[in-house]
Amino acid sequence: MPAVNRALSEYSYLAKSNESERKPCIFLSHISVDKASALAIGNYITANGDIDIYLDVNDPDLQAATSTSNPVGVTRFIERGLSHSTHIMCLVSLSTVTSWWVPYELGFAKKAGKELSALKLKGKVQLPAFLEIGEILKGTKSLNDYLAKVRRGLGKAVAIGVSTEILIKSTARPHPLDAHVDWNA
Repeated sequence: MPAVNRALSEYSYLAKSNESERKPCIFLSHISVDKASALAIGNYITANGDIDIYLDVNDPDLQAATSTSNPVGVTRFIERGLSHSTHIMCLVSLSTVTSWWVPYELGFAKKAGKELSALKLKGKVQLPAFLEIGEILKGTKSLNDYLAKVRRGLGKAVAIGVSTEILIKSTARPHPLDAHVDWNA
């Protein structure tokens, strides 16, 4: 089954299926001003990593709760997304430290035993200390290495075609994530 964004309503059945239990899913934690980067990174992961994602901007229930200023609903739908994910990746920019929701998502995920990583977005970004407890990804190369490790870590056989495609994309110029993530790290 191809990788999907589990937040999309047409894939909500994955949360209850056996397939979702075997396939990794990365919850992409970010501040709303970094939505364009989150979308690009999410698309890259699903297209090249054979890994599902949960990206909240595509969760209609969460967006409805947000638009009606319903913090109980927002919390419930964030927790639902995290519960159906195996990993959490915090997208870190200069704006991330101003978020109230990102630390909540990370704390909930840590308590639930999810694997934590932090992907530094483009530019000089200082990680908050609470993010230094997970794997730190500094650019395209370390992101690709991490995605390969996630696939192997859950016992899923790494298909040669998918693995090769990721490696080619990490060395290709221009790279689809050049506007969002530094190159060399």
